[in-house]
Amino acid sequence: MKDLWQRLKETDKPIALYGTGDGADKIIRKMRSDGTFTKVKGIFASDGFVRRRSFCGFDVETYTSCKARLGDMIVLMCFGTSRPEVLEFISRVRSENEFYAPDVPVVGGNIFETAFYENNKDDIDAVRAVLSDELSRRTFDDTIKNKLTGDVSYLEDCEVSQSEADSLLSFGSPTTMVDLGAYTGDTVLRYTELFDKIDKIFAVEPDPRNFRKLLENTAGLDITCINALIGDKPGTSTIATGRSRGRGVRDLSDKGGIDIAVTTVDDILKGSPAGFIKMDVEGAELAAIEGARGTIAAFRPQMQIACYHRSEDIWTIPLKVLSIQKEYRVYMRHMPHIPGWDTLFYFI
Repeated sequence: MKDLWQRLKETDKPIALYGTGDGADKIIRKMRSDGTFTKVKGIFASDGFVRRRSFCGFDVETYTSCKARLGDMIVLMCFGTSRPEVLEFISRVRSENEFYAPDVPVVGGNIFETAFYENNKDDIDAVRAVLSDELSRRTFDDTIKNKLTGDVSYLEDCEVSQSEADSLLSFGSPTTMVDLGAYTGDTVLRYTELFDKIDKIFAVEPDPRNFRKLLENTAGLDITCINALIGDKPGTSTIATGRSRGRGVRDLSDKGGIDIAVTTVDDILKGSPAGFIKMDVEGAELAAIEGARGTIAAFRPQMQIACYHRSEDIWTIPLKVLSIQKEYRVYMRHMPHIPGWDTLFYFI
């Protein structure tokens, strides 16, 4: 299968970027390294987001003016969304143009192109072989095809609602939930409403503003809120706050920022069991799994783990979990989102 980046090398069509910001920066870097950025002839934004500004040497314009100026063009989507009104606008743009949503990782530098796929095919095949149902295998295959080609129709082929995905979970007795990347409490509120057996919660959120809202939104629950990063061992780190593509914080190491504690699942639970762990921690999932090694091995909690932050997440995460606890059934689900964020593994 020819990847998107090869298609861009071969095309004679003008290319327009849809959106600005971090995603556009990453796509532009890749195109510059490939020698294809010279084919970019315009940048446009969604209706309502166009104002007098420039980005990367281009005036940001409306889709209508960009289409009128360039005609038969390739559109590269440079941001992520699940908002229905934006998805509706994207549907219009797709119907009128050759359209792609390039898969550039939220974290890390590996682009999911043909060479990357071929170099990791043994691990990819190993994960596909352990998936527990046909929908998981189709989701896995479609995710790879989407990552390679940028063709969003592969995402539509496998998408399910959040409720359909969460039907994989069930709890027969009172249980403890650990929410890693708790944001403002949205998932805590969702799952305590959905599952009345969740009677105790630990919620970890590093961003100070999100943490304050988490405390407000979950008042009245039996919950312990922890303002920390999650990792593979306790300690401290330095972060920059602010809403990023991953909806939270970025690790700055020694580049300056806010000092914050780092904790682990095993340290939080101190040997007590958990029945459900949710992980959405901006590319730190492998470290979070390692920091939950004792809990996973001893208690086999059901887990929901995001697998869209790093290009390699779709095989490194399940292989890491199964190296600790082989008894899991592994499922993969994708909820409506362009590009392929909101793609999760369920370990049951």
